[in-house]
Amino acid sequence: MATTSVPDVVINFQAQLAARPALVGPPLVPVYLVDLGVTSDPEAIGFTRCTVAGADFFAWGAGQASRATLEPPTLAGYVWVELPGNDTTSAATAIRRAGVLLGEVMQQLRDDPYVAGALDGRLRGAPLMRSATWTMGLGEQNRTSVARVNVDWLITWNAVTV
Repeated sequence: MATTSVPDVVINFQAQLAARPALVGPPLVPVYLVDLGVTSDPEAIGFTRCTVAGADFFAWGAGQASRATLEPPTLAGYVWVELPGNDTTSAATAIRRAGVLLGEVMQQLRDDPYVAGALDGRLRGAPLMRSATWTMGLGEQNRTSVARVNVDWLITWNAVTV
């Protein structure tokens, strides 16, 4: 039976991030396996969706008889930071903190491109952060002014279905 790498990669990557010393705290940065829609956490990392598009036969000449395909998943997620304040200094602090959390996500990919065994024997293109879109602004939370930063990121990899 053919299996995709997506479930194991997503579940293992979440567990790896949740165990990173810089995210265990203090302060504790929760790492959510699924998108909660709205978070009350001042800082969080979450996964939102995974898309597999453009799969192809694994190797030239393998043809349909081999049934092996090369899948190119894209995992979408985010980094969320919300800190008290409504001035440039508060905004800069939130932006820097979001950069630290995003750096933890990127570093985990470098530390273990096989994602705790999820890609052992299947990896054909190491997980790589392909894009990160930063949205920054000021707002209000419980009648307190806050600086908010949301970084939506995309991670891709290539794996052989087995």
